Amino acid sequence: MSIFDVCSTEMPRKALTRHRLTPERYRELRDAQEGVCGICGGGNLRGWDAAPLFVDHDHVCCPDHRSACGRCVRGLLCSGCNGWLGELELWGWQPHSDDLAWWEPAALAYLARAGCDPNNPARRQLVEDGHRRKVAVWSDPCRCRVCDPNHPRFGLRR
Repeated sequence: MSIFDVCSTEMPRKALTRHRLTPERYRELRDAQEGVCGICGGGNLRGWDAAPLFVDHDHVCCPDHRSACGRCVRGLLCSGCNGWLGELELWGWQPHSDDLAWWEPAALAYLARAGCDPNNPARRQLVEDGHRRKVAVWSDPCRCRVCDPNHPRFGLRR
């Protein structure tokens, strides 16, 4: 494994504060994952440089992305997996390409290790309700698959 296959050793200071993690706990999470994303096993690159992995937490426990309790941190993810995991939990997985067929089973295994089942109806309802509360203050209506059941591109997948 080369230095380009792992995350940066730099501390994501804002994320540590936001998720109430100590640098030691972040290092423990990073070391437990051998410095790579908890889903895809890749590093988090920003151009040619390795960047710190994103702190993933359970949004059902702490729906405010600006502040979390610290107890619901599930692991560390690269940028792509962090965004796709949000889609999986909110809408169900819609593959972006045939090359990503491996991703959903890897993400579900990651969530299972953290004790989360994104297909649990009660959990899905909590995630969707949280999303609706968040977008209720937007000036324009949200037209995603949760808010618009007639969404032309995706529709709900249950």
